[in-house]
Amino acid sequence: MSESHSYQMNILLIAVVVLALAIFVPVVLSVFKKKKPYTPPPLETPFADKEPLHKSEPTPHTELAEFTASTAVTHEEPTPAKAISVDEFESKANIHSALTKTKDSFFGRIKNAFSNTDKKKVLEEIEEVLYTSDLGPKTVQKLLDKVDAELSNSDMADITKVKNALSEQMQEILLDIHASQKDSKLVSELVKKQNDGPTVLMIVGVNGAGKTTSIGKITAQLAHQGFKVLVAAGDTFRAAAGGQLKVWTERAQNTNGHVEIFWPENVTDPAAVAFDAVNKGKAGAYDFVILDTAGRLHTQGHLMEELKKVKRVMTKVIADAPHETWIVLDANSGQNALNQAVEFNKALEVTGVVLTKMDGTAKGGVALGVVDQLAKPIRLVGLGEKIGDLKVFEPKEYIDSILG
Repeated sequence: MSESHSYQMNILLIAVVVLALAIFVPVVLSVFKKKKPYTPPPLETPFADKEPLHKSEPTPHTELAEFTASTAVTHEEPTPAKAISVDEFESKANIHSALTKTKDSFFGRIKNAFSNTDKKKVLEEIEEVLYTSDLGPKTVQKLLDKVDAELSNSDMADITKVKNALSEQMQEILLDIHASQKDSKLVSELVKKQNDGPTVLMIVGVNGAGKTTSIGKITAQLAHQGFKVLVAAGDTFRAAAGGQLKVWTERAQNTNGHVEIFWPENVTDPAAVAFDAVNKGKAGAYDFVILDTAGRLHTQGHLMEELKKVKRVMTKVIADAPHETWIVLDANSGQNALNQAVEFNKALEVTGVVLTKMDGTAKGGVALGVVDQLAKPIRLVGLGEKIGDLKVFEPKEYIDSILG
């Protein structure tokens, strides 16, 4: 190719390149212009009327980011257990006000029976009231026999005499069994403190009766008196039970005594927890070991056998442990609570009853039936939410409360 022809080709190539650039460059620039991010105008922020946090004024975007971060939901560690105040141990609750509904349902209905002029029908109505007051048939018959034996037909016209006859029979059922706790005001006075080694208290009952809460309140009261308490999380079936006990023990730690939870990881056998807890209580010179157990129905035979095993293994550490076995019953369960108590007693030979949720129940008559059926004392009654509202049962006050 000649030199002149080569020069012409180069000129043509340059012309093509220039033409291409002239066509494509504007197109590319227009595309980039469309994709350029939109910059919003300055925003009014919640911090606009405040002094800047730093020497240099932050941009609106910085302020908005800080505000968003401050209001974002974050996953934090659980809040530490709230310390127990002195007020928690003080209580204005009393059994008279707690059993208002029971009194209205029981003696209120008996009083209404006296509006009938036919004394035979009065007695029939009293019998009906008794049978529908969660006392249990055995206890009802005792009360009716007392009224029938001591009151003449003319006496039946006097409601005061009927009330006194009922009161006398109730006292026969309750007073002797509760004689040992007549002057007791504190939980520690209900349990004979062992001279050698810890006093072991086993708590049983069905789900929902209030076992865990009762254990927490009992523990707090003992710690408040200065005792050293070990709480064993023996409910290995319900995962939340150990966590609830842990919160209670952490709260009780702020009182006068020492409280610790025994909650071993990866242990599913409640008997193993009980055995190791009593061992720890003995080695650590604890005053009390309180064992929680999994809730179960009294009709579940295999689970009741498990409870027997739990109770049995403790004797391998301390021969007479547990020193107390208390069943927690929900007063609102009425006759069902009575059935629970009877069956648990057959399996474990309970030594006492904790009757919860007595405040506001219309079924407080179950307390009388439980004592009559079991011949076991009611140790504590729950009259409210506060720690001090779990009180020692006083039978005379109870009788006066339901008879008005």
